[in-house]
Amino acid sequence: MSSTNRFFVYLFLFTIVFACPLSARTLHLAPDGDDNAECAAGAVFATLGRAVECLAPGDTLLIANGVYAGGVVITLRSSPEAPLVIRGQSLEAIVEGSGDKVDAIRIQECSHVILEHLTVRKARRAGVSVRFSDHVRVADCLLTNNETWGIFTSFADDLTIENIEASYNRVQHGIYHSNSGDRFVIRGNHVHHNNGNGIHLNGDPEIPGGDGVLNEGLVERNLVHHNGAGGGGAINMTHVHDIIVRNNILHHNRANSVTIYQDTGTFEQGSKRVLVTGNTIYYAPGEGRSGINVQTTSEKVVITGNIFVSGGSRGNLQIESEHLPSIISDYNLFWGVDQSILVERNDNVISLDQWRQLSGNDLHSRRADPLFGDIEGFDFIPAQSSPAVDAAAPLDTVRAMVARLEGTSWLLERLDSLSAEDFAGNSRPVGTAPDIGAYEFRPSLESMYDFNGDSRFGVADALALLLKGLRDPGNLSYDINGDGQWGAADIVSLVRIMIENLSMSVALAGGLELE
Repeated sequence: MSSTNRFFVYLFLFTIVFACPLSARTLHLAPDGDDNAECAAGAVFATLGRAVECLAPGDTLLIANGVYAGGVVITLRSSPEAPLVIRGQSLEAIVEGSGDKVDAIRIQECSHVILEHLTVRKARRAGVSVRFSDHVRVADCLLTNNETWGIFTSFADDLTIENIEASYNRVQHGIYHSNSGDRFVIRGNHVHHNNGNGIHLNGDPEIPGGDGVLNEGLVERNLVHHNGAGGGGAINMTHVHDIIVRNNILHHNRANSVTIYQDTGTFEQGSKRVLVTGNTIYYAPGEGRSGINVQTTSEKVVITGNIFVSGGSRGNLQIESEHLPSIISDYNLFWGVDQSILVERNDNVISLDQWRQLSGNDLHSRRADPLFGDIEGFDFIPAQSSPAVDAAAPLDTVRAMVARLEGTSWLLERLDSLSAEDFAGNSRPVGTAPDIGAYEFRPSLESMYDFNGDSRFGVADALALLLKGLRDPGNLSYDINGDGQWGAADIVSLVRIMIENLSMSVALAGGLELE
C-alpha cells in the first residue's frame, strides 16, 4: 500500500473512531456506595457530587432510593443518539439542599440531558436550573420546598418540562422559563401552592445574549392551582412569540390565570401570536382576577374554546390591548360574573353585548353555568347536559381564526402536528364538535350502548342492536365501528367493547395493574 493510500486509510479510521461516542456506561448512586470506586461502568458511588465528577457524555446514572446532598453542576454535551441520563429509582430518590451552591442540580452548558424520577428539595435557590443549554428534558420529578423556584431556566433552547410536580416553592414560581429560550414544551405538570406564579415565561429583553423573546412554545395539559399567595397567577407570559396554551386546568390561583404582556424592551419584543384554546379556568366566589389578561402592547392573540368562571368581582376577560383588531375571541363559555361587567377594557367594565359591538368578538360565546362535576372535589369535568358539550369551534374554524392574523405560519403548522386531545389525553371530538374547556365529555358505556333500554350494558344490548339494525339498517347511531354503515361488524365491535370492559372491571376489582 502506498504511503498516500495508507494516509487516507488512517484518516478514515481516525474519523470513524472520533465521530462515534465512547461506549455508554451505566453508573450508580446508592446510600451504601463507595466514593473511592473508580470511574468505570458499574461503579456505585455514595454521593451525588462524586458520581457527577465521573459522568461522561452518553452515560446513565441510576440513583437508588435515599437522600443525597445537592449542590452539583453538570457540564457535558451529549448527542441525540446517546444522551446523558440521570434517573432516580423513584421519587424516594431525593436530592436535598444545595450545599455551597445556590441550586441543588444545575445543568450548565449542556446538550441532550435527561433528568427524571427524582425529588429535589430545600435548595437555597432553584431545585433544578438549566442554563445555556439545549435539548434538556426534565420529567417525572418532584421539585418542592425550594427557596425560590422549583425549576429555573436561562438561555435554554429545545427544552421539555414534562410530568413534574412543582409545589410549595417559597419566594417565586413553580416553573420559570426565561432568557430567550426557544422551542420549548411544558406539558402535563402539576404546579401548585407556589408563592409566585405557577408557570412564568419571560423572554427578558434586558438580559444580553439573546433576542429577549421566548419563541415557539407549547404549554399544554398542565394542572395549575393555588398559586400566588405573594401576588402571582397561573400562567404568566411576557415577551413571548408563537405560543400555544391549550388543555390546561387553572383553578384557585390568586391573580390572572393567563396573562400576556410586556414590561420592557421594544414593541417587537412584546408578546404576540398567542393561541389560548381548550382551557378551563375557575375562581371561587370572591377570589382571583380575570381569566385572561391581554395587556396594552400585546397583539395577535386568539382566545377560543375556553371555560372562564370568575370569582364575581372581576370580569372573565381583561383586554387592554391597543391592537384590538388583532385580538380574536369566540366559542368561549363565561360564568361567575354578571354579563353587564363580563369584560374589562381600559379600566372600564362592559357587558358581553357591548364587547361584541366594540370588537366583533365572542359572537358564538355563551354565558352559562358549565355544570362541573364536583367543584369542592376539584372535579372540573362538565356534566353531559353542560352547555360546554359540543360547543367549541372545530379545528378548521380555529385554524381560520389564526390564519386571519399575519405571520402565524408556525402556529398553523404546530396545530396540524398536535393530536386532537383533551386534558386527559382522550381524543376530541366525541360528539358533533369539540367541547369547550379542558375536558371532552365521554358518555358512559351504559348511555352510549344501552340499545335495549334497561340502563345497563350487557349481552342483551348486542341482541337489541342486531334486531334494531335489521329493522333500520340506515340508522347511523347503530354504526359502532365508524365505517359509515350498519352491519355484522358492528355487532362484533360491540361484543369486543363488552369483553374489554369486563376484563378491566375484573382487573380493577382484583387490584391488578393494567398495562
